Amino acid sequence: MSLPTAVKELIGCLGLIPHPEGGFFVETFRSGCEPMSTRGQSGYECKPKDLVETGRRHRPDKDGRRNCLTSIYWVPTLRSPRLLLAYNDSDHVHYFQGGRPFRYTLFDPVTKEYHQEILGPDIKSGHKMQVCVRGGVWKCGAIIHEELDAHGDGPTGNFEYCLIGEAVAPGFDFHDFNWVTAKLLNETVKDKEQVKYLAQFVHEQATEIEEENKTVDEAQAFYEENEVKDRRVDERS
Repeated sequence: MSLPTAVKELIGCLGLIPHPEGGFFVETFRSGCEPMSTRGQSGYECKPKDLVETGRRHRPDKDGRRNCLTSIYWVPTLRSPRLLLAYNDSDHVHYFQGGRPFRYTLFDPVTKEYHQEILGPDIKSGHKMQVCVRGGVWKCGAIIHEELDAHGDGPTGNFEYCLIGEAVAPGFDFHDFNWVTAKLLNETVKDKEQVKYLAQFVHEQATEIEEENKTVDEAQAFYEENEVKDRRVDERS
């Protein structure tokens, strides 16, 4: 069976739910744990071989162990096309799985390197089938809308989304995740054009979430079955 072009059909096929950074997702693998069972946090009900010590002390319990590897499907859509500006301590590898291409913008706050990569199928035009992001590098992006020909049926067809596979090692934990605030952006990035571009991807509540240390609590709400989730599904698909 080929990929459906409609987001709502894909949601049903893959069991997707709204993601805090935009679009939809589902966790497909977590070393030693049932996917989705830990709600984006490290799971310790597993064998020692499934855990790696990172030395991080971000969790309230100060446990630096993380599941060795996690993987998700992440799906930005035409109605929720953006990845908001954030960074994670772990390395990420993004895999193009289908649909429209997606443009990543990356900024290293240490080296000040700024560049863009397009995750997509047209490798002759410079698209990448994989985009690798080191831990600590800022990341944001958006679906590319212009990839259709004059008849609306170019190489990405009529897809309403981009289907991305994302592997994280050491495994993802929301305690290792941070939103980039407007203040941090302006203090760190010196190029005015880069600041202007990145500013459009800053989470509108980033300052409040970071200052009040609400990142994990805010993320947990996305796993709840309620009217808010249903509204997000409708708004994004």
